[in-house]
Amino acid sequence: MSYNLIGKRVRVHLYDRSGILLGSIEGRIADQAFDVEIAPGMKKDLAYVVDIKAGDIPYRNSAGEENEGWFALQDMEIIDSEQPRFFTN
Repeated sequence: MSYNLIGKRVRVHLYDRSGILLGSIEGRIADQAFDVEIAPGMKKDLAYVVDIKAGDIPYRNSAGEENEGWFALQDMEIIDSEQPRFFTN
């Protein structure tokens, strides 16, 4: 496990339950969690993203907090570097 993504700027691609792309948001990784069970038998690596920018409307997570939330690494790309980097898991 490595926490080397903390502080990196990322773009998170948001999908509905059918897998249709809804749009994207940008923010900064503040924490990471590995092998989190998100459904019975399904684990993913997650990152806690803060300082989210989502256009004119504030991003609100499922707990009602604004401009922060947990997201799967597989739905992100790092935008700090010269070449975007995508994840899989």
